[in-house]
Amino acid sequence: MFKFRRNKIIKVITDIVCYVILTAILIFCVAPIFWIIKTSFETPQFIRSPQIQWIPIKFTLQNYISVLTNPNAMIFRAFLNSLIVALSSTALSLTMTTMAGYALSRWNFKGKTQFNVYLLMVNMVPGTLVLISMFVILRRLDLINSHIGLILFYISTGLTLATWMLKGYFDSIPVEIEEQARIDGASHFQVIWRIILPLALPGIFSTGAYLFLSYWNEYMAAMTILQKQELRTLPVQIVNFMGFQRVEWGPIMAYSVIVMIPSSILFFIAQKHMVAGLTAGYSK
Repeated sequence: MFKFRRNKIIKVITDIVCYVILTAILIFCVAPIFWIIKTSFETPQFIRSPQIQWIPIKFTLQNYISVLTNPNAMIFRAFLNSLIVALSSTALSLTMTTMAGYALSRWNFKGKTQFNVYLLMVNMVPGTLVLISMFVILRRLDLINSHIGLILFYISTGLTLATWMLKGYFDSIPVEIEEQARIDGASHFQVIWRIILPLALPGIFSTGAYLFLSYWNEYMAAMTILQKQELRTLPVQIVNFMGFQRVEWGPIMAYSVIVMIPSSILFFIAQKHMVAGLTAGYSK
């Protein structure tokens, strides 16, 4: 009886500690986003106030109006640039990684194990080193200041991890399903198109959402490769806008909120599929 009560007390204490830690992590992650949203609705005098105010005392939309009407913000042009680059990079990356992930999962070939290790090792290389080498290559191909050059860079950096993620998800699909379909007379293409891809949709969707969010929020490569103002994406344009506004935090935070809206909507829509897909992919 005493041992049962002791185990129950230990379990309760453990649960409390876990909830406290999770709550602290949640506050740590949510507080900056809350502060950005709160600041975007405040007037300049309250933003500069030394007192910490968690709720805007004087609510205003002037910061958003300033961003949407200021020609120096170029938010609509930057939004279109980000959309073109992120969607194109995601579609091309997802097409290649889906085929590569399936091949690594189902086919046995010489050097397969070494290639899988290589995919993981490539992700350990600092992104700055990859950017330097890719910048030299793109400059020789005359693709600097080109969306095509940035798309090629995104594809080259996103292939390895996405391929590994999809390989893990394809591993979770039983091979017996394909064998049964082949016995029933289906061709290899029909098996992949009608059976494997529908079953792998959660993994493909989660990988696509991960790639899109990474490309949408990427800053360093976009700043380096796209040097013309009319080609800049949203993360780069925010920094450029800060210079014109002389660090007026209200419009800058409003700009940041507008940038977060598409990725936030995608995340909430894809949240369930992302959890299922990433869990299945990393469990292998």
